[in-house]
Amino acid sequence: MKNLKIFSQSDLFIEKLKSFGIIEQGHFEYKGKAVDGTRLRGEYFINFRKLTTAQEIELAPLYWQALEEFFGEKLKNCIIVGVAFGSLSLPKTIQVLGFKNYGIEYAYTEKREGVLGLWAEQAEKCRGKHIIFLEDVFNNGTSLRELVSDMEQKKETLDLTGYSLVYGIHRGHSFSDMPSNEIYTMGMIYAPAYHADDVPDHVKTLPLKPYKK
Repeated sequence: MKNLKIFSQSDLFIEKLKSFGIIEQGHFEYKGKAVDGTRLRGEYFINFRKLTTAQEIELAPLYWQALEEFFGEKLKNCIIVGVAFGSLSLPKTIQVLGFKNYGIEYAYTEKREGVLGLWAEQAEKCRGKHIIFLEDVFNNGTSLRELVSDMEQKKETLDLTGYSLVYGIHRGHSFSDMPSNEIYTMGMIYAPAYHADDVPDHVKTLPLKPYKK
């Protein structure tokens, strides 16, 4: 688990997500596909899109407890940037507390020509700051690789003091070396994706829930 820091109250956070129905356990078909075109499968399905407004408001203080634990005084020169968060409003709910307590601004990423990054006015908001990217789930690290590439190209022109990734849930089956010492998570669940032929027996015996958009 090198290069990954986990929130000290991660058990509480995960239990809340389970009680909200965000983390389901069973036999699931995932969006991702194997080389042969079949959908990958796994034991957990994590869906932040199911959060209600009331649940988002309940989670936001926990996120701020984690951000204060992770970043401390550095927060005063940070900006929060929403990535591909399943919940459309949770990152902004978190940011409202950040603006109230620290005067922290909010920006967002977008894809242009298939590339995820910070563009135009949103990039300018980050000038001279430490960026905290918020994302819901670490799956295969695709978004992370795109953001790292974009930040490494822009960090000098934007005079960034650094950048970090904070995940709601890290699935714990793969890890990244970049950005060094700046990957964090609210909680971790070991949830690898398997080819249909390699699904563990204790999962294989459960009814399959096909993937739906």
